[in-house]
Amino acid sequence: MYRRIATLIMCATLGACAAKTPPQVVLVSTVTIEETPAWRASITPEDEARLDGLRASWNGLHAKLPPRVRTAQGKLVDPDAGLDLPSLTPGSYRCRVVRLRTPPRGSATARSSTSDYCFISGTADGIAFVKQTGSDPAAGYFYPDGKRYVFLGARQRRAGDNSLGYGNEPARDMVGVVERVGGFRWRLAVAGTNDRQMDIYELTPVPADQQPRG
Repeated sequence: MYRRIATLIMCATLGACAAKTPPQVVLVSTVTIEETPAWRASITPEDEARLDGLRASWNGLHAKLPPRVRTAQGKLVDPDAGLDLPSLTPGSYRCRVVRLRTPPRGSATARSSTSDYCFISGTADGIAFVKQTGSDPAAGYFYPDGKRYVFLGARQRRAGDNSLGYGNEPARDMVGVVERVGGFRWRLAVAGTNDRQMDIYELTPVPADQQPRG
C-alpha cells in the first residue's frame, strides 16, 4: 500500500512539473462517529445517576461482605468479574436473586432466593427479559453497551407479568447492567434505591431438552 501511494504522488509531481504548475496537496482526515447507546434516549436523569453510581455502591458492598460470603458467591458478586462477549441466547433461564444489603454499621449480607425461571426473547423492540416465577417479578429490555448490556425495566405486580414498562410507574422502575461472568453464566445487577443495597440476578440457561417448545 505504501508503494502504491508513493507512486501516485510521484506521478502527480511529474505531471505538475510538465505543466509548470505547483503540485496540489490534498489532505484527507478520518472522523470516527460513535453512536449513542439506545438506552440513553429512555432513561431518566435520576436513574442515569443511579446507574452511574452502581459500580461505586457495588464496590462498597463487596468490600463489606465477610470473606466466607465472598468465597461462597464467587464471581457472581465480584464487581470486577465481567467478561467480554456478553450476548445471551433467547430461551428459558434459571434465575436466582442475591440481595446485597448493609446496615449503617457492620458487615454486608448476601441473602439468596430459591432458583426461579426467567425468559429472554428477541423482539422488534430489543432483547426482552421477564422473570416468570417466584418473588421479585421483573420485566424489561437489555440494551447493548460495549461488553455489557444496560437493563431498563420495572418490578411487576405478579410473577410472569410484563405489562409494566420502564417509565410507566417511576416507583417501580429498575436499572442495571448485564454481564457474562463465566461459561453459560450471566448476572443482572440492579441498582438499589441507595448505596447500601442492590440485587443480583444469576442467569443460567435451562438445558436444551428442558426448553419450552416454540
